[in-house]
Amino acid sequence: MNSTSEQLRFPSIPGHTVRADFDGGGLSSDLGPLLLRGVDRQIGLTERLANALVDTRHASYVTYSHADLLTQRIFQIGCGYEDGNDSNSLRHDPMFKLGAGRLPFAADAALASGATISRFEHAASRKDIYRLCKALVAQFIAGFATPPRTLVLDLDHSEDAAYGQQPLAFYNHHYRSTCYLPLFIFDGQSGALVAALLRPGKSPTGAENAMIMRRVLTQIRRHFPDTHILVRGDGHFGRPELMQMIDAMPNIDFIFGLPGNVKLQALAEKTKQRACALWAAVQTGDVVPDAVRLYDEFPYAAGSWEKPWRVLLKAEVMALGENPRFVVTSLSGLDAGMLYEEVYCARGQSENFIKHLKTDLASDRTSCTSFLANFMRLLMHSAAYILHQQLRTQALQHTALSQAQPSTVINKLFKIAVQVRQTKQRIILHLPSACAVKDLLHTLTERLFISVPAHTVNTS
Repeated sequence: MNSTSEQLRFPSIPGHTVRADFDGGGLSSDLGPLLLRGVDRQIGLTERLANALVDTRHASYVTYSHADLLTQRIFQIGCGYEDGNDSNSLRHDPMFKLGAGRLPFAADAALASGATISRFEHAASRKDIYRLCKALVAQFIAGFATPPRTLVLDLDHSEDAAYGQQPLAFYNHHYRSTCYLPLFIFDGQSGALVAALLRPGKSPTGAENAMIMRRVLTQIRRHFPDTHILVRGDGHFGRPELMQMIDAMPNIDFIFGLPGNVKLQALAEKTKQRACALWAAVQTGDVVPDAVRLYDEFPYAAGSWEKPWRVLLKAEVMALGENPRFVVTSLSGLDAGMLYEEVYCARGQSENFIKHLKTDLASDRTSCTSFLANFMRLLMHSAAYILHQQLRTQALQHTALSQAQPSTVINKLFKIAVQVRQTKQRIILHLPSACAVKDLLHTLTERLFISVPAHTVNTS
């Protein structure tokens, strides 16, 4: 008998009261786990990550394998449940069970609890984290059927605010907060995630950036020996250690922001004066532009550089004043304006990818009591991003959601009510008759149902 204390009351309609209870049985509010499972089957992400972990637990005490725990946690994050404690309720959800390859109503098929998920996060060792980072790069490489002619790697740091006593979370004056400062590396052409690394909150040194990129570039170059690679980033990366390391590697170029100094300002003075004169001249016209920009370039070598590099100047004048910007690059050819506007400024797209990770998939939920556990969390949120990116660019290609961010996909495709029924040999899912994305779901599920041939790029 239903308990009236568990009922929800709603305003009545003429002739009827409206009540609700939680006795619907095999119902779920999430279709998302099955869609993510379809993507995961085609790209093998959770299997690759699970293979990177060494299970040191005693076999007699193991209920959930690393693959089980990764699948559950990554799928929950991908469906908008970033809190590990949500597992306490979702472990009994029939759709999340199906997403993990389990029967929806079997008594022994419950998924892991929040406590088990927490122990899993805190059990990660340094070697586990290192192997998982390599596995993410290997996943990116495996996304190509054949080696590409060119790659653009966008580097960017992002604030990850800390509100407790998380180890290695430091005050960063630029962001005016106590935070971590994780590093993200994206494919600038597709938005695919190449690597994600949790870092202390202090600004990185040039030696640290060079050490990280040497490992990433070496792993990529092993599989793509003839691919031209462009490394792109803001002023955080315009340091001599990283530039020299890239210069020593064949068929790799860089383009980085460059903080201004007295010498650079002096070299840019003539072009800046021309821009100011042009700004004054156009004020007499009927239409006053928002800004006037002139471009120039010159060789420049700081005292810590081994040799001069090509420096690009954007001399911009606006109503608020002058806004000069400098860029250093190893690229030759193309004029300064085209290099700045079409090559360097295109790196701004990586900020949208970071927004997908942080805002839509809550990658900044790093509230664990150890740095390695927080690093583990970041990697699982990154894995959820990879599933969404592949879903958007591959399975949803040429559909209305081909450019949608993860939050839109979650709201439109994942948050759909499902009634689950299980018979002796079949599991039947009943979706709403008035489903607004019925045709899109038909197209999507057909694409995910068909197996994709294995790519020829061997990442082992």
